[in-house]
Amino acid sequence: MAAAAQHSSKDSAVDLSTEANDNVVSRQHDPLTRLRMSLNDRLMTMAVVSFGAGALCGGYVGGKHSSRQYLAERAHRLPTTAEGWYFYQKWKNYRTTLGAIKGAARYGAKISACVMAFSAIEAMADRVVGEAQMASSAIAGLSTAIGVSLVARLPRSSARRARAAGLCVGLLTGCLQDANRWAHGHPPAYVGWLQKKAQDL
Repeated sequence: MAAAAQHSSKDSAVDLSTEANDNVVSRQHDPLTRLRMSLNDRLMTMAVVSFGAGALCGGYVGGKHSSRQYLAERAHRLPTTAEGWYFYQKWKNYRTTLGAIKGAARYGAKISACVMAFSAIEAMADRVVGEAQMASSAIAGLSTAIGVSLVARLPRSSARRARAAGLCVGLLTGCLQDANRWAHGHPPAYVGWLQKKAQDL
């Protein structure tokens, strides 16, 4: 009986492993999958990575700004004693740290929101097109840039540059992802269409 139970447990473990492998393969072959991740996994990963990158940049910029602001505010009344210099440096470090924390939170939230908006628009465009391809990424990049321009109330020249940058980023990321899918044997539909047109010529 013990041997039968052990054999049954081995069979169930093999079945679970096979099912997990089948799920991974089906997810990789899903035409709406990007970076070999489902939409929920991709959104979660992009949110964490973009917030971390924004926090690093924002922490550096915020700390620098707060440090310079502190120096400028007290340039006309510098301390004259050792104790005064001690508290001067102590408060400078405190203001710099606080500015870095605020800058990290602010930049991290902004960049994460932009990346999440890009990913959401890209996913919706993928569903409309029927597969993940470069056109969806270009639409997402341009739409996100337009949204940022409207929220930030950029002047026309800056908004124009923002739209161009968003379109270029979308095209670049889309091309890289299409090339990756093509390298793994799943080229986008427009590649087959172009090849067919080339053969007809």
